Amino acid sequence: MNERELSLIRALGEEFSLALGELRESFRKSLSDYQQTTEEHLTRLSLEVASLKDTPAPDFTTLLADAVASLPVPEAPELPDIGAMVSEAVVAMPVPQDGKSVTVEEIRPVLEELVSKAVAEIPVPKDGKDYDPAILRQAVDDAVSEAVAEIPAPQDGKSVTVEDVRPVLQELITAAMPEIPDVKSLVSEAVADLPAPEPGKNGEDGRDALALELLPFIDESKSYPRGSYATHNGGLWRAYEKTHGMRGWECVVDGIAGVEVSMEGMRNFTVTVNRSSGAIEKKAFDVPVMVYRGVFKSGDEYLPGDTVTWGGSLWHCDEQTQDKPGETGSKGWTLAAKRGRDGRDKT
Repeated sequence: MNERELSLIRALGEEFSLALGELRESFRKSLSDYQQTTEEHLTRLSLEVASLKDTPAPDFTTLLADAVASLPVPEAPELPDIGAMVSEAVVAMPVPQDGKSVTVEEIRPVLEELVSKAVAEIPVPKDGKDYDPAILRQAVDDAVSEAVAEIPAPQDGKSVTVEDVRPVLQELITAAMPEIPDVKSLVSEAVADLPAPEPGKNGEDGRDALALELLPFIDESKSYPRGSYATHNGGLWRAYEKTHGMRGWECVVDGIAGVEVSMEGMRNFTVTVNRSSGAIEKKAFDVPVMVYRGVFKSGDEYLPGDTVTWGGSLWHCDEQTQDKPGETGSKGWTLAAKRGRDGRDKT
């Protein structure tokens, strides 16, 4: 197994670890939300069961009265017009012959027969039967009592504990939990699917360091092949590709191309070191030498190492100051050479 395959296996392992971590976090969040929702439903169910115990029994008397009042009143059947039928029958009778009197007794049997026939043809009404309210009320009471008796009596609610809910949650979790993939088998399959690497080509034969040819300088107008070595700006350079000017060269030994020393002020110096790679290093320092500044001038600033003449004496500055040397309370000055006595004439 080469380095590429190991890198691929490590990368796949990291990706699977991240994916499993996200899956675990998502499942933990879903489980927490489901558990919270279940607890809310159980609490709501407990409240509804408790409210059923306090519900009063229904008033059956009122319900029966409302039911009876809502019954429709049956309509009376429509009877035929008997008078019209009699008139039609009389009209249909033959006209009596002249000279023969007809009495009422002779007509009565004919009328009775016609009336009986007409009444017999009247259909018997179905909905016209009178009803007894007491009998109807008793029937309604019996039906309501049977319906109420068939309703199961509610039992008192039970408190639900975590142990009671645990099997249900476990079953739901088992059903919702996806199967965790076998990482080892997935990695093995991924590695098996990789194409077989082609054998690498042999590199160039190595050379002894003493056998390397060092060019004395680099001519930027020329192009040098890969693997050339040369000295340039005090350092050792190698060509990592075919060069064009200074492109393709790299500094393998960073030497010193030059050193410059500059003076700033009377005792401050700066040393600049120019490296072969082009880097620049600077170091500054002060040389503690005595510098004669002439006669003391009020208002000028004096630095450590300065010397001045004042009152015929030579004074040395020990620290940065503007005080006048020799005065009471003056700081930063030391008497270096005291003024001598004035000379006398020989005469």
